Amino acid sequence: MVAGLGAIFWFMILNLESKPSGRVDLAAIILRAPDGYSVQDLGSASFASAAAVLNKGSGGRAGARFIEHGDTIILFADRSNDRIVEMRASRTGTVVEWHWQGYVDRRLAWAAEHGDLNTPGLPPPTGKNLYH
Repeated sequence: MVAGLGAIFWFMILNLESKPSGRVDLAAIILRAPDGYSVQDLGSASFASAAAVLNKGSGGRAGARFIEHGDTIILFADRSNDRIVEMRASRTGTVVEWHWQGYVDRRLAWAAEHGDLNTPGLPPPTGKNLYH
């Protein structure tokens, strides 16, 4: 019986080690654009470059989907409602959504330079884990 349990344990370890690292197929299913957004797929890109792409937009609802450090990220800029939404599926499978309300253009300009939407002097984001 101990040999059987050992074999099962060994089989599980081998299967875990043979999986490609950084895959988040199930989490990535959740990361889709809501209706009304035009999303540009940037492939492998930095947060700053994705913010720069959105900062060049003139209005409406736009998004940028990209992969940074193994995380799949979609940034949504909704100028009509004055907000930015970030959906991030980490390489470990955790999916988090962040909301920045107000000052879309100022936040995107800051992020294009600094790689972060947390602009000094502006309210912090609210967030939630999408797996609860």
